[in-house]
Amino acid sequence: MNDFPSTAEEFYALRDDRTNRCSISRNYQNAACAVHLSPAAASTAAAQTMLLVSASLLSRWCRKVTIAMPCVELHPALRMGGGDLGSLIVAQMHDADPFGDFQVTDEGDITAEIALCIGYGEEEKPRYRGVFINASGWLAGISSHPINLARREDHNYLGAIAAACLGVAQAFKIAVEVRSTDYLREGIFDVYRFAWSQNVMPAPWPEDLNVGSLLMIGAGSVGSAAAYCMRLSGLAGQITIVDGDRVKVENFNRSPLFGRQTYGMPKAEVVANFLSGSTFSPTGVSFWWDEFLERRGRASFDFDIWLPLANEFGVRGAMQHNVPPLMIHASTTANWGVNHGRHIPGRDDCLADRFTDEVSTDKLTCATGAVETSETVVDAALPFASLFAGLLIVADLVRAQLPEYPQTPNFALFDWYGSLDAIQTWDRKPRAGCICREQGLSFHDRFNGRTRYRRLFRFS
Repeated sequence: MNDFPSTAEEFYALRDDRTNRCSISRNYQNAACAVHLSPAAASTAAAQTMLLVSASLLSRWCRKVTIAMPCVELHPALRMGGGDLGSLIVAQMHDADPFGDFQVTDEGDITAEIALCIGYGEEEKPRYRGVFINASGWLAGISSHPINLARREDHNYLGAIAAACLGVAQAFKIAVEVRSTDYLREGIFDVYRFAWSQNVMPAPWPEDLNVGSLLMIGAGSVGSAAAYCMRLSGLAGQITIVDGDRVKVENFNRSPLFGRQTYGMPKAEVVANFLSGSTFSPTGVSFWWDEFLERRGRASFDFDIWLPLANEFGVRGAMQHNVPPLMIHASTTANWGVNHGRHIPGRDDCLADRFTDEVSTDKLTCATGAVETSETVVDAALPFASLFAGLLIVADLVRAQLPEYPQTPNFALFDWYGSLDAIQTWDRKPRAGCICREQGLSFHDRFNGRTRYRRLFRFS
């Protein structure tokens, strides 16, 4: 693929198409954003994580971003390379958008119609107004004023990733001029409990972050976002990534790994390369699921957890027919929704329950929502939703390393179009006559008897 767009007009026509299909306006294309990093927090890993993630997300829809920050080195705990943080961020933003106007300055008083302020506590008195985000461990804060959250040293940056998603989503809402009543609510979001927290309560972080052997089916927007969060979180183990697709400009609007440097490459290879050198041992397989299954055969599988993140026609049914072990996934929809799912054999519903053949195509979407046009079927997606979906997957992988797992219901729905005040969560159970009822103890003993999470399975 050597046909990368040569002009900004060609690039944005492709890059923004999927955002346009589910946005209420295109005003974001003319918006300018200022990002302010708290000087007091600039050297901390949590603040740098919020900045790295926010800058990546902004560069996938906002064409003019100026970042005000002191000159600091990248925190070594982030496992994302090294060197000057500002230079790294600008390089990543230009990779996501080669035609964007992205700058870093040490001037603190830059102005723009949208300001995102990172890491400021109540003891700091910035002279500008904007969206303030902060984070500590599992907690993510968003407000119209500085937020105090105690700094933690447990190397948990999931709250920081969530805070960046919240802040950039709020900035996007401002840019497209949604009603102020539909702005995200202010407060502290607890990623561990999937709830807004009135009384901030500590949540555990596992000592051992080795999750075992993972099979990721689908390395698109959600899969690549999950890999990005895996590396930032310090998870370890083995992972096999299966995807037959290649990176296109249309993918740039929402994946933190896809950009000019990876254009045209197999997605599975991009994800594997990103995880190489981390605490994961990755293998990229550039096949579609049916080809992978034909070459490997189900009997040769030896994976502790499947991440079913593909949404090609029939792939979910094919996966369920092959007696999967514990499965964790998340998906986005064309109407600003993010879904999270978990499937423990014999205990929860399964893929065939969750995604029935009777449901229409737009309800079956995993990485995106499909929009019918007169010429073709095109995916629609928002820049921040896929990364949040990837975060939900990684949060559940972390929780699975704790003795209380599962700590949350097996289904959650986040409606990003509204205030996100009410998060729907409940446990979904297998329906009578579903295929997973037939895949009882004997099937799972045959295929998954030695998997790491076998103790969780429940069969009557």
